[in-house]
Amino acid sequence: MRGSVRFPALVVVLAAVLGAGCGRGSGGPSKPAAPVVREDSKDLALFWFDSTGAVHRVESVGEVPLEARDRVLVQPLDARQSSGAWAFVADLRKPGGDGKYPVQVVTREAYSEEVRARMRASHPEQEPAATASAVAGSPPGPAPLAETKQVVIYLTQGCPHCRRAKQWMTQAGVPFIEHDLEEDRDAARWVLDHTGSTAVPVFQVGKRVIQGFDQGALRRAIEEELGLQLL
Repeated sequence: MRGSVRFPALVVVLAAVLGAGCGRGSGGPSKPAAPVVREDSKDLALFWFDSTGAVHRVESVGEVPLEARDRVLVQPLDARQSSGAWAFVADLRKPGGDGKYPVQVVTREAYSEEVRARMRASHPEQEPAATASAVAGSPPGPAPLAETKQVVIYLTQGCPHCRRAKQWMTQAGVPFIEHDLEEDRDAARWVLDHTGSTAVPVFQVGKRVIQGFDQGALRRAIEEELGLQLL
């Protein structure tokens, strides 16, 4: 499987990748082990940027052009190897003596900032619009929950924590609406602007924004912000 997408949809793709295994915002206490990346690895998705700012998804090292191999985002296809609060960034220019390519483990937030820097460098004309939106206090996205009296969950279809959050809200009788970052560009931009990262799930509850599925924190926010007594 492979594909490409250009800015601003670039952030949607990376939101899905970095959010696939996130749980509690900026996350775990220790770094996970980096995945093993070899020339013949078949259990990984690789994401690389071209000179126009487009991001491409491929599933083999050989599909990444030589000029784009210095900072390649690696995502294990097995959900059990999800990176949580971390991102795996590989240098695919030259393998080591054991045939493995070096893989750096960085925080999700650090890689999100790198993504934003790439977007600004490739598309400087987009920056004034984003700044004006922030100053005006009207970022794109759905109506505030103070009006809807519902929880808004920002998610991706491949995120196991998103699925668990939806299941819990359904069982607890919480009214909610969802925005899929892979389908909704405005929602992806909203998450990036309001949390500083591309991690999902993100919940908008009244005036609160909660990143990561923490059942206790979400319950308190729903009861306090929306006045609901949960089952």
